[in-house]
Amino acid sequence: MKAGGNPTVARVRDFFSRIRTVLLFSYFVIILLSILIVGTVSFTISSSTIKGRVESANVQIVRQIANNMDNDFRSKRNLLLAPYYDQEYIDGINAYPEMSEQNQFLFRQKLENLFLKSFNATPIRGFIRFQIYYRNGEMLAASNDYKPWTPVQVRNSEWFLRTVAKDGEVFFNGPSSGDGTTDAAATAYSSSILIRDFSNPERFIVVRVEYGDDLFRAIGRSDDLSADSRILVLDGYNGLVYDSRPDAPVPGSRLLNRLDGPEGKFWTEGEDDEQFVSYIVSESTGWKAAIFTPRRDILGPIDNIKTIVIATAVVAFALTFIISVLFGRRITQPIQTLYKHVNRIKRGDFSERVEIKRADEIGLIAANFNAMQDELRNLIENKYVNQIKLREVELAMLYSQINPHFLYNTLDIIKAMADYHRASEIGDIAQALADMFRYNTRNRDEVVTLQEELDQIEAYMKIQSIRFDDKIAYEADVDESLYNYPVLKMTLQPLVENAVFHGLERKRGKGTIRVAAAKEEGRFVLIVADDGVGMSEQRLADLRTKLKQSLHREEAVSVAEGGIGVRNVYARYAIQFGDRLGFEVNSRKGAGTRITLSLPFDEHAGGLPDPSGR
Repeated sequence: MKAGGNPTVARVRDFFSRIRTVLLFSYFVIILLSILIVGTVSFTISSSTIKGRVESANVQIVRQIANNMDNDFRSKRNLLLAPYYDQEYIDGINAYPEMSEQNQFLFRQKLENLFLKSFNATPIRGFIRFQIYYRNGEMLAASNDYKPWTPVQVRNSEWFLRTVAKDGEVFFNGPSSGDGTTDAAATAYSSSILIRDFSNPERFIVVRVEYGDDLFRAIGRSDDLSADSRILVLDGYNGLVYDSRPDAPVPGSRLLNRLDGPEGKFWTEGEDDEQFVSYIVSESTGWKAAIFTPRRDILGPIDNIKTIVIATAVVAFALTFIISVLFGRRITQPIQTLYKHVNRIKRGDFSERVEIKRADEIGLIAANFNAMQDELRNLIENKYVNQIKLREVELAMLYSQINPHFLYNTLDIIKAMADYHRASEIGDIAQALADMFRYNTRNRDEVVTLQEELDQIEAYMKIQSIRFDDKIAYEADVDESLYNYPVLKMTLQPLVENAVFHGLERKRGKGTIRVAAAKEEGRFVLIVADDGVGMSEQRLADLRTKLKQSLHREEAVSVAEGGIGVRNVYARYAIQFGDRLGFEVNSRKGAGTRITLSLPFDEHAGGLPDPSGR
């Protein structure tokens, strides 16, 4: 800190310059911006989508209500036209004033029976009663005995005058507002029609039918409507016919006057909340069906989204703080990366380098670590080169000499056969021995064909067969297409020799050595198996451990040490193929031993040169 500087400012500057602090505030800013953007966009889209869907649903519902009303009104209109289906009734209407009292009574009775039959044959929803009046207001018939009006009241009533004015069209009317005795107590609306002979307009009857609100209550039951939605049915003069919430205040004339046009929708202020109004005009009656839905019912789900967004923001901030403190420390990640690379190098994997992305102290450590890794890899590669050269020297020794014990035994056999004058067998064993010497001395190449290795084993097993008096049998099962497959020289003899001296020589009775080669699942598989004495589990485990150590031991395995055969074959192939090599030793005491060599199968044995020189 500079002399004379403010210590508080210095501490604040130091605090905000720390990596953990920068990371913490960075997380907070990113999360905050992300939540604000996502929350605002999702809230806006959800609000618009839900609002549009509810508005569209309400419009569809109000249309359905209007359709149901029209269908119901058409069926009720057809009931009023019953007298037109029989000319006798039309003639009676024309002659009614001139009829005798008895005939007038009979005519009234016929009219009453006609409409009683019409309304009782098929139950009509909401039907209360019907009344039939002559042109002078006289009641001709009724479905009950309720007759509150005088002829003068009937002629002067609004519904009568409008029915006459429609001249044959059905007039639908809401509850009457006269002297209180016009309708029955349960009447919600009525329909009336003028019936006459079209050639005699002066004489007519008016049929009036009263209905309850069953129709409106039935069509107002919709699962798509919210509980607080309100349905209004208005007549052609905006008179209230039906209200699904009769306890609520009746909308004012200013609001009802906005229900203009064949259909529409708009938002308006309600009693305690804004509400959405959708309406439509019935084609058959001119009545209006309207639905009022409070804003809270439409945008209620959006409020839930808002709550979820806020809760998510709180949780995100909490998680951000925890992650930034416990797991988001900028210095922790590169240290963990270095630690993983150290373990990888410890296992001998030098394939990856530490990625340098920073210019601070951690970046310098990573750069030095990469340099150390390169130097260490070079040292190990040099060591492996020396080991390979040492293996080549050992192999040259193996090529230049045959086990003296084997030579001594062979000479003993030749001497014994000579004593017994077995000239043919002496010739065979001498020829086999000559072939083996010729293979070792003439062919100095490191890579040979599988056919050459098999010929060498044929000669070797011919000698062993004579030596052990046919105690050991030899079988070969090789795919002919693999005869020219390149293998390392002296691959089979160490494995077969191991099977003879460690597996079958100690076995009582006869035994068999089997050599097989095949292509399996894209790999070259070579198997040497015997049915000799086998190995114990402990000895097998020791052999497998020595095979794994053979590439990493600093000292070479001498020829005289014993067991060089299997381990030498494994080491030579492991140097050539690395992780692509498959080498398994399986054995069970008393059941024999099986050695499997597996190589990647391609044109040149995954990396071995073609022994033919192609």
